[in-house]
Amino acid sequence: MQKITAQIHLGHIQSNAKLFSSLTKNRLCAVVKANAYGHGAEEVVNALEGIADCFAVALIEEGLEIRTAACGKDILIFTPPLTKEEGLAIAENGFIASVPDLYTAKLLSQICGEKKLPLQVHLKVNTGMNRYGMNGSMLGKVCAFLQNDPFVRVSGIYSHLYTTNEETSEEQRILFCRMLEICKRYYPHVIAHLGGTYAALLGEKFAFDMTRIGIGLYGYFPDMESKKSAKFLLQKGMTVSSSTVINRQLSFGGVGYGNKRTKEELREIQNVSICRFGYADGFLRTANNGIFHEDEILNNLCMDVCMRKSTARRGEKVLILTDADKIAKATGTISYEVLCAATRRAEFIYDDDETAFCGSNEQRTDSNTKGALARIHEKPSRRK
Repeated sequence: MQKITAQIHLGHIQSNAKLFSSLTKNRLCAVVKANAYGHGAEEVVNALEGIADCFAVALIEEGLEIRTAACGKDILIFTPPLTKEEGLAIAENGFIASVPDLYTAKLLSQICGEKKLPLQVHLKVNTGMNRYGMNGSMLGKVCAFLQNDPFVRVSGIYSHLYTTNEETSEEQRILFCRMLEICKRYYPHVIAHLGGTYAALLGEKFAFDMTRIGIGLYGYFPDMESKKSAKFLLQKGMTVSSSTVINRQLSFGGVGYGNKRTKEELREIQNVSICRFGYADGFLRTANNGIFHEDEILNNLCMDVCMRKSTARRGEKVLILTDADKIAKATGTISYEVLCAATRRAEFIYDDDETAFCGSNEQRTDSNTKGALARIHEKPSRRK
């Protein structure tokens, strides 16, 4: 098989989860949507089963994929149900539904009443993100409507911080507190959760009853500013590598798609390695794409192939991704997108090494890289 290889360091993910749990000192909701940000949801949930208090996903299908691995722990579905069928699937599988408006509350109440099914819901309120979520004027109506429902139980209330800015986040926290006060008039014991990884960095007053940790689990901060200000380091959850398929010397034509090269240009390049990865594997087509040793790339990526100036042996592994932040910076995006895309055609290999590391971020990157270079020649402990 010639898929790219994603080596997932479950021990690092566990270590990051424990760090955030000790930092916030409250319930930890592990966000494993989008296949655990490209790391493999089922295996990540298995690894965190003894650490996380509950899990969160975006879609019902994602909840179904991790239901067995979650071992009975709560699974919150972020996306509100659109139809009766979706609402029924949430209730039948024991998931927690998000209620962002009165329409959804009535939909779920009708479904659960007809089928005599119990259902937990978390009320989603809007503190400025303006995606899903109700404003304060609707919150009281939804609470009053569901208060005496015999099947639908409101067990939580939450929102999302829409910036990584402390001043704006404080404004949202104050608004959330006002909404929480309204909610507690009807449901005194609701679990309140406002934010994710960034909220965990802002201290105790942003922790409430639970913190949803997403990108932090996988070894990254929400942005470079929060990374610089953090007083701790995270361990990367993934390295991605490919294989060298062919080596050749160039004497005519071009270097992949594009213009013809002169003999002098081809002579200067000399040795070329053909590596089995391209933009269909989730990496940006441009040669300046931030991947590991991008300076060796000779042209834009093909759909399935990269041409490198190298003398790598046939079959030799080549590291592609060691730090998603570097790729994100080079390609004008964020680490979230890089991680989700980088394993779309990958074979997953999992290890459980939980190695503590103290030092600078630069030292950590070097350590992760050296470890990855060694691991790509080792026999994996588990495959998916």
